[in-house]
Amino acid sequence: MFAPLDCVGNKRSVEAQRAWKPFFTTFRRAVEKRDRETLRKMLPPDFHFSSGHHKGLPSDAVFKYWDEENGRGWLAFKRILALGTVPMARWWHEGKAPNMPSRVAPPAANRRGNIDSDDLAWYAIFEFRADGRWYCVVFKECCD
Repeated sequence: MFAPLDCVGNKRSVEAQRAWKPFFTTFRRAVEKRDRETLRKMLPPDFHFSSGHHKGLPSDAVFKYWDEENGRGWLAFKRILALGTVPMARWWHEGKAPNMPSRVAPPAANRRGNIDSDDLAWYAIFEFRADGRWYCVVFKECCD
């Protein structure tokens, strides 16, 4: 299996590829079940969700936001995850290769025009970080 060359370090990219499927399967299941305990381990302290950056806020604030309007955030998350993910395009990084393996959901979010024209309702970004684990680092309404 060949690793994508758009990530720093081929070995790191291979590690990320191996870790992706188990992570994504567990993550999707946790979102479907609204399993806050599992998700707390999969969201970093610098997690960014709609209405701004919430660094340092307890993860309960994230879940409360997703619970609003009859679970609107949870339903949106479930919908976009069902569409899958793709490696992030370079435009997300100002034309440069990403400094860590990263993915975006839904795949349509990888087209800049969809973001610029507000053609998507929500998107999520995932990163494979230095500790050798994937995290969901962004889940937000497009394009607040």
